[in-house]
Amino acid sequence: MRKDELLRALEGVLEKKTFAAQDAAPATPAAVLAIIHYGDSKPCVLLTKRRENLKMHRGEISFPGGRFTQSDLTLMHTALRETEEEIGLAFGPGDVAGALQPVRTMTSNHFIVPFVTVQDRLPKLRIAQDEVAGVLDAPLIETLGTMEPDREHFRFSKTAVRFKFESNVIWGATARILKQLHEVLIRPS
Repeated sequence: MRKDELLRALEGVLEKKTFAAQDAAPATPAAVLAIIHYGDSKPCVLLTKRRENLKMHRGEISFPGGRFTQSDLTLMHTALRETEEEIGLAFGPGDVAGALQPVRTMTSNHFIVPFVTVQDRLPKLRIAQDEVAGVLDAPLIETLGTMEPDREHFRFSKTAVRFKFESNVIWGATARILKQLHEVLIRPS
């Protein structure tokens, strides 16, 4: 899928909104940045593996991002700040194509706004070793094609899904964000 095709497909679902922390009430406001890039002429998505010693969501696969702080103007600024802190990529508001629908975590009561950027190439990453155990550069379309029901983590939910990349299982809020991309890029209506 070419970059122009991908952007055209996303155009109808991405909101051009920066989101205020109050939009998350009463949950904890948070934001992530889904970084889609074309390093090898096909779209890839950058994911992080969280360190095992973190308080919450340890060892999970996620998008770069985190909680809103008072210094952030909007949740978009949260996603941009956290991305720079975690993997050393500095994007500005003009680099953001828009936001997918917010998702909530099932266990930690976070309201997460997933922002999306689509880039031709990425500069060298600077990984924050205290937060990030590693970075996964997954082929987007192939990874979206691995979607399956997630009965391991959510035995009682018929709508929970998970994805796989190499030996990694992507589940929870990250999977719900990827599912939105799946609906647009794999199963367009």
